[in-house]
Order: sequence, then structure tokens, then C-alpha cells
Amino acid sequence: MKFMNNNLREYTDKFTDFSKKSISDFILYNCGIETCAPSHSYGPKRRDYHFIHFVKEGKGVLEIEDQKIAVHENQFFIVPANVISTYTADDLEPWKYSWIGFTGIESFNFVQALIHSAATNFVIDCSDATFYEKRIEEIMQLNQNSLSSYYRINGIMYDIVGTLLSECEVDLVNNRNSSPSFQAMQYMDLHYHDDIQISDIAYSVGIHPNYLSAMFKEELGITPKKYLTNLKINKAKKLLIESQDPINLVASSVGFSDALSFSKFFKKELGISPTDFRKDIH
Repeated sequence: MKFMNNNLREYTDKFTDFSKKSISDFILYNCGIETCAPSHSYGPKRRDYHFIHFVKEGKGVLEIEDQKIAVHENQFFIVPANVISTYTADDLEPWKYSWIGFTGIESFNFVQALIHSAATNFVIDCSDATFYEKRIEEIMQLNQNSLSSYYRINGIMYDIVGTLLSECEVDLVNNRNSSPSFQAMQYMDLHYHDDIQISDIAYSVGIHPNYLSAMFKEELGITPKKYLTNLKINKAKKLLIESQDPINLVASSVGFSDALSFSKFFKKELGISPTDFRKDIH
């Protein structure tokens, strides 16, 4: 555990290299608990991981995407990876909050689902922010340098995520059922290992490919083609790092019929061949 001062306690996972964090399905990056001084501000800053703050006491303001959103006790605010944000404690009733930062291939889906379930996009009510603080406290009490603690820590994080989904269950279900974008994203998550095209994805949700692309970009900030590309690349990187599978098997595992087309795709996206990527990592 790292103690910055009497008002801030923070833990950052150093057990896993960041290159492996980004290709994990879902993994904790950091967490902490802080009692802020009046008017204490953090940002503007952009991070390469997602994070959620749970406000236990007091209030403050989140500035994100040209919005200023008031946040108070028993609310949490979400900031997606690579989005610039600033958050500032109230000058009379400064907030106390806990937070988790996380990343991984599946984390984008989780964050987007929560954001689209929120009435104010990035801020959502919760029944009891103390629950999340207690779970985060449990993480910081563990010995972070052992494999057993690594799994226990990420188990607690999954419990936090599951509780959040439970609190937002109705909105999330409605959002997924009503939005072709989320249905398309789910289809890609389940079929990325097949040789699917955007037309196949659009057909699966019953709309024209052009309409799907426009809607997907508007709702999720990325085109379905780019989402599928990122998904295949991240899954391929995971296999290249964590297995000794030959390149042709990695290729077929992410939807390519042969190693050559996969290698061209991989090098176009990352500027390095799959073979050289594996050598560099190892």
C-alpha cells in the first residue's frame, strides 16, 4: 500500500506488466480512498485506463466533454480511458471518495453500458457508497506481491463490478435490448474468431450496414469496423504473449483463414509482425 498523506491511500497493481493488463479481459489498475481538502482539484488529465469514483460524503464537480456535472453523496462518476477530465471538491463540503481504475478488453463494454444507463451520462446514483469503500479497503489490506493476492484482488474488483451492474440492472437490460449498437458489440464479442464482415454484423441486428456504422459511432465513439479490429488485435496479442501456439493457429483463433493475411493485418495495425511482436515480448 502506498501512503501519500493522511488523506490519501492508494494501491497500484505492479504485479502485472501494463502490456499484459491491456490485453487481459478485465483487470484492476489501481484503487484508493481520499478525503479531499476544500476546492482540491485533479486535472485536466487523460489516462489510459478507465476509473470510477464513489462519493461517500460531501460533493464536487466533474468536468468532462464540455460538461460540468455536480456530484454528491451516494453517487459515482465514470471517466473512460483517454477522455480528458477534471474533478474538483466543493469549497464548503469537500467530498470523500473511493475509486477503482481498471482496463482490459471487456472493460470498454462495461464502461459504455454504465454511461448509457446514466441520466447524466457520467454520473449515476448508488444505494451506498460505503459498500464500495469497504471493498476497496479490503484490496489495500492484502499483500499485493503474491499470486494468491492478485486473484483475490481481482475477485473483489469483479464483485464491485457485479454490484454496479446489479444496481443499474433495469437500465442496462433496456439499453442493451433497445440499442442495435450494443447488440452489434455483443455479436462481435461472441464471433470475433469467425471471418465476419460488417454486413454480417448489421444483418444480425436487422439494419443496414451504413446505418449501423453511423449509429455505432454516435453512441460508442468508435466505428464497428474499428471495434472489431481492436478486438481481434487484443485477442491476438493475448495469444501471442500467453501461449506458444503457432502463428497459423493464432490467426484462425481470431478469424483469419491463413497466417499470411493475419500477419499483414497485424503489421498494418501495429507496425510489427506477429512473430517479431512475440520475440520482443519474450
